[in-house]
Amino acid sequence: MSQMGITIFFLFIVGVIALAMIVHGWIDKKRISQNLSQLSEPLSGKVIQESRFFYPRFSGEIDGRQIDLFFEVVKVGRKHILYYIYSLKSEITSSLLLLKSDVYRPMKAEPEAVKAAGALLSDTDDAYEIRSQNEAEAKAVIEGAGLKERLPALDEFSSLQLGPDALIVGKPYDGLADTESINIMKNVRSLVNLAKAMEQCQKPA
Repeated sequence: MSQMGITIFFLFIVGVIALAMIVHGWIDKKRISQNLSQLSEPLSGKVIQESRFFYPRFSGEIDGRQIDLFFEVVKVGRKHILYYIYSLKSEITSSLLLLKSDVYRPMKAEPEAVKAAGALLSDTDDAYEIRSQNEAEAKAVIEGAGLKERLPALDEFSSLQLGPDALIVGKPYDGLADTESINIMKNVRSLVNLAKAMEQCQKPA
C-alpha cells in the first residue's frame, strides 16, 4: 500500500471512530432524557435539552423547593470530568463545603475555591473534609442537624456544598444508573430531609 493509501485508510478509521462516538453520545443523551422524563410527575417538572449535542437537564419542585439536575464538565488538574449535579433550594444561611476524603487527596497547593470555603473543621479520619468560613455557626449546624449521621444516605456524592440558599451535591457521572428515577428520588428525599434539619437548627430557640 502506498503512503497516500495508508494516509487515506488512517483518516477513514479515525472518521469511523469519531462518528461512532457521536452516535453513542446521542444515544446516551436520549436514554438520559428518557430516564429524567420519569421524574415529571413525582417532581412536577420537565426535561430541558437545547439540542442533541447538549446533555439534558431536569427542573422541578418537591415540597415547595426547586430541584435541578444537570451535567457539567469540571476541570480537575489536566483532566476534564463530567459531573452529575443536584441543586435543591433551601433557606440555609450557613455555608459548608464537604469533599470526600478518599476522592480529594490533600494537596500542597490548595485550589482557590477550596481556600475560599474556609477553615478545615473535620478530623483527619473523617469520611469527608469539612470546611466553613464561620467555624462556630458551622459546628452548631453539624451537631444540631446530625449532619454526620445523615451523610451515609448521600454517600455516592464526592462533593457537597451545603448553603447558602441551596444544597448542591455532585459526583463524576458513572452511567445511566445515575439517572434512574428510583435512585434520583432516594437522593432527593435525603437532600430534602437534610435541608429541613439544617434550617430547623438555625432557627432562634
